[in-house]
Amino acid sequence: MAGPERPEIPDEELIAAAMRGEVRAFEALLVRHEGKVLRVVRLLGVRAQDREDVAQEVFLRVFRHLSGFRTGQPFGAWIYRVAVNAAHDHRVRSARRQREEVPWSVEIEAAASDGADPDEALERKRLIERLEGALATLSERERAVFVLRELEGLETSQVAQVLGIARITVRRHLALARGRLRHSLSR
Repeated sequence: MAGPERPEIPDEELIAAAMRGEVRAFEALLVRHEGKVLRVVRLLGVRAQDREDVAQEVFLRVFRHLSGFRTGQPFGAWIYRVAVNAAHDHRVRSARRQREEVPWSVEIEAAASDGADPDEALERKRLIERLEGALATLSERERAVFVLRELEGLETSQVAQVLGIARITVRRHLALARGRLRHSLSR
């Protein structure tokens, strides 16, 4: 029989412990927010082969600037902002290098080797490519607003805080993004 569940330690307590140099507290923050960071960088257009590197960059930036984190502010919003900035910086660097993208067949083969049905993996890959292609038609700001608001479920005020823009600007970019996506996906 398992013992009683321990309540999850709030981010604020983990941050305070990490600021005191407790490595396990920082590691707990990483584990808690890793999925969110990876999802956001994927949705912001970072290629599959680069996502882990960008996520590591996010956590490195968080570690370096943890002392500058304002207690009382939501850690989740701060990490979203760091992730958006890291994804942007990565895209800028990648555009300069103009590296060749891994062919989609390599990803399908990887999914099939993981035990997934090859037909399902191919269909899923096509759907993901279509959605990512539609997201790629958006401006960087529209894409960030859409991802944070619609796909990550943040409130308009939270998106505004993360991106450092007014709520009305969030709503305007969201409306533009929805219209462009609807047009792109209807083809």
